[in-house]
Amino acid sequence: RASRIPSSPRLRVPGERASLASIAESQPSPPAPAPAVPTAAPAANPNASLLDNAEQAENTLLTLLGKDTDSLISYRGGPAKELVAYAHRWLKLVGEEFRDEVTEGLLKRPRGIECTISVLGPVKDSSRGAQWLTVKIKENKSEDEEAAPDPTAMHMLWLSAEFGVVFYISGYQPDRRGDKFRAITFDAEALRHGRAVPPRDLPRVKARCVEIASASTTLQRVHALCSIGKLDPVLAAALTSPEAAPAAAHSPWAPLDEKSLLPSVQKQLSRLNPGQRAALCGLDGAVTVVQGPPGTGKSSFITAACLSRVPAGSRILACTATNKAIDSLVAKLEAAGLTQMLCVGSRRAMGEASCRYLMSSVLARDGFVAAAETAIEQHSANVRRIEAELRELPVPDAALLKAGGGKSGGGGGGEADARLMA
Repeated sequence: RASRIPSSPRLRVPGERASLASIAESQPSPPAPAPAVPTAAPAANPNASLLDNAEQAENTLLTLLGKDTDSLISYRGGPAKELVAYAHRWLKLVGEEFRDEVTEGLLKRPRGIECTISVLGPVKDSSRGAQWLTVKIKENKSEDEEAAPDPTAMHMLWLSAEFGVVFYISGYQPDRRGDKFRAITFDAEALRHGRAVPPRDLPRVKARCVEIASASTTLQRVHALCSIGKLDPVLAAALTSPEAAPAAAHSPWAPLDEKSLLPSVQKQLSRLNPGQRAALCGLDGAVTVVQGPPGTGKSSFITAACLSRVPAGSRILACTATNKAIDSLVAKLEAAGLTQMLCVGSRRAMGEASCRYLMSSVLARDGFVAAAETAIEQHSANVRRIEAELRELPVPDAALLKAGGGKSGGGGGGEADARLMA
C-alpha cells in the first residue's frame, strides 16, 4: 500500500529522519501491564464489518472525528501488546488522513456526485440522533465503462451548502414505499473547524447535496486494525519485530545490479536520496515494511523497486489508499518506460495517467482487438447488405403459393409442390 506505513527497524538509516527509509521517533514501550490482545469495540457479531453495522459505523466515525482513536482498540487478555501499540499508531494516522479529507472537502467544495436528500424523521432508539432520509442520486450522463452502474450513497459524507448541514449515511433499509437511508448529521461550519456537533436545524424541504468525502476505506482500515489479533504470526512479526522474524532461505527479490539496468532505470535510481536507496537495498524478506510520511517520495521508491528489484517475468500488484497516489505511481512507471500496466477504478475518479491504462483504454490501443473489431464490422456490413438484397427479391406468385399450400399425399398437389420448389 503506497501510504504511510509504521516503521520497520530493519530499514533504519542513521540521520535520515524525513526520508522514506527512516522510522519515526522511537515509540515508548507500553506500560508493563499484563500481556494483552487487541479487542475491537463491542459488536453484536465480532466478525462483522463496520460497514454492515450502522450504529457501530456512526460511533467509529465520531471517534475518528474526535481524535480519540486509542479507544477503538484496547489491551485485554493475551500476549500481543506490540500489535496493539502498532494498531494505535496506525489508527492515529488513519484518523488524521480522514479528518484532512473532510476538511479539504468542506473548504474546496469539490464537484463530486450530487444528490437530493429529504429528511423523513428520527430513527427510533438511536443514541446519536440518527435520521431516516430519502436519497436521490443525480444520474451521471457521461459514459464510464469501468465505474459501477449505480453510484451508492452509503458511507459517504454529503454537504448541503444551502442549509449548512453534513449528512453521513450509515445504513440502508428497503421499503415498498421507497428505500430509506439512515444518517447522522453535523453542523458544516463547526465540522470545518474540527468540531463534530449536530446542526441546530435540519432541512424541512429537499436539500441539494454534493459528496465531500467517503468513509468506506477509512472504516475498512479501522476494522482491519481492530482485528489485528487475527493476523498471521509471520506478518505480525514482520510488522512489529522484524529482527526476530525467521530469515527467508532465499530472498524473493532480485539483486540490485545497476550496471545491467536500462539507462532509463539507471536515471530513475540516480534520483533517489540516501534514505530511499538504503530502503531499496534493504529489501530482503517476504514482507518488508517501509515508512514514508507525506512528501518523502514513496512513489519514487516503489517505482525504483519495481524496475530494479522485482525478478524478471513477475507480476506486480500495487494498491494505494487514494486515486491520487496511484496516478503518481503510474506516471513515474510510465516515464521510466514501463507500459505493460492495467489500472482498475472509475474513469471519473482517476487521474490522467491512470486513465490511459484502464481496461477500455488498453483495449482501444491493442492491434489484435482493433483488427477483430474491424472484421466484426465488415461481417455486420455484409449481413446488412445480404438482408437488403433479400428484401428486393420479387415476391412469388400468389396462386402458385396457394397451390403449393394444399394437403400433401394426393392429386396434383405434388406437381404444384414441385413447381414451387423449382
